[in-house]
Amino acid sequence: MCTEKTSRVRFYLFLVGVVLTLSGAYGVVPMVSSLNVEEAIGSLTLAIGYAIAIPSTFLVPTVAAALGVRAVVVIAATCYLLFVLGNVYTAYYTLIPAAVFFGVGDGWYWSSGSIVANNFAVEISKNEPGTYEKRRRLFTGIFFAASHTGTVFGSAASVVFLFVDRQLSGRSNFTTNRDFSFCGANDCQDPNITLANIEQYTPAFVATRYSLIAFLAGLILIAVILYRVSLPVEARPEVRKTTNTSSDITRTPSNDDAAATANQNSTPFQVIAKSLKSTLKLLITPKHLLIMWLAIYGGMTLSFFNGEITRAFVSCVLGVDKVGVAVILLASGEAMTAYVGGKVNSKHGRNYPFAFAFVLDVSSYVVCLNWQITENTTWVIYILSFMFGMSDGLWQSQTNEMYGSFFRDDNKQALAAWNIMYEVGLATQFAISKALCVWQKIYLQIALMAVAGILYSVAYYIFVWRLREENISENRTGPSSNHILTISERL
Repeated sequence: MCTEKTSRVRFYLFLVGVVLTLSGAYGVVPMVSSLNVEEAIGSLTLAIGYAIAIPSTFLVPTVAAALGVRAVVVIAATCYLLFVLGNVYTAYYTLIPAAVFFGVGDGWYWSSGSIVANNFAVEISKNEPGTYEKRRRLFTGIFFAASHTGTVFGSAASVVFLFVDRQLSGRSNFTTNRDFSFCGANDCQDPNITLANIEQYTPAFVATRYSLIAFLAGLILIAVILYRVSLPVEARPEVRKTTNTSSDITRTPSNDDAAATANQNSTPFQVIAKSLKSTLKLLITPKHLLIMWLAIYGGMTLSFFNGEITRAFVSCVLGVDKVGVAVILLASGEAMTAYVGGKVNSKHGRNYPFAFAFVLDVSSYVVCLNWQITENTTWVIYILSFMFGMSDGLWQSQTNEMYGSFFRDDNKQALAAWNIMYEVGLATQFAISKALCVWQKIYLQIALMAVAGILYSVAYYIFVWRLREENISENRTGPSSNHILTISERL
């Protein structure tokens, strides 16, 4: 049996693997639409990838039950590796297969990584009854903070490689005496304008691209080794049993536990069928239909940055070599707010982080729509990148935690459902990338954010606030304390 110290060491090794994996994969993702800008192949690649991630996510609970979470994490990281290698050359025959690998990797990685974080929270809290819920929220924030830290390192690598490329080629100053009227919110991906300014989007030397891809792929290979060391062979979600205290309650076996027991006597086909049925059943519950829009909006916001901000604002104005700088600021903001948001959530709930993310996004959209780009105001791009990062760090971590809280007895299905909805948002934004101008997408984002906020408020009132008020009322009539805690801990 693992000691708490050993569990913590393995958790830290897992986090290092997360950093390296996302360094490799998301060192490439923000540049895909720029490196492969001709005919918008890059945006098409990501649209296909995120679309494939949606159905692939359905398989996560089944594969995790059959092979263990470690296998899912390793397979997902390997798919990320193949995606990175597929970007070595701009062509349909390299990028379409890369899109498939990215879809499977992205669909599996985020769900399985969240399950691993939950498993470590269970494992480490075994000897400290009453601490699981706090650790679950905190570890979720730490997992996302590590993910975004990985994006920082991957982007830093791209900055170094592309900076050297620009210096050697003499393409070091793109902002002098340039027309920015087709950049920013006015960008509509006109192919003639793109070809006339192709140097903005691609490295000067093909060797730069090869070297960068090889370096990022190497990081993922190291991560795979760390996963095999840090994660147990059968890292399946465990049944959490705690004693009744003032801050935690005795937990009856969840639907996840019952499913795990039933799967032992089922054929592989039956296991898959049951898993799909459970996930689909969760997706159409009234509770999920109300909260899913926040996850969809979070996905669309991240893809808005990776597909639109990096191309229309960063590459168009400053050049592709500055994309890495913008993404470093994005990921720094994500890592900071994911961690701080987890701390705030563990003490005060998720509504404060949600409200702050809402204010950040509204402010960012207003700047995008009204900013008049000049040579002296290009620094605004970096401020925007950090603001989008802070909001995305909150949307990702807090919506993930929200699913875990709203569907506590269906943890695997809930995290898979969260990833599905996030991938829906990511795929949708890239799918409409060429059909709409940037300013039109901004208004679409604002409208979706407003609708998602309203529907979440309805869900919170029905399933959280009203139950809490009923508990208070029942407490006055003298129900058992266990009953009150059981209801209030549900959400």
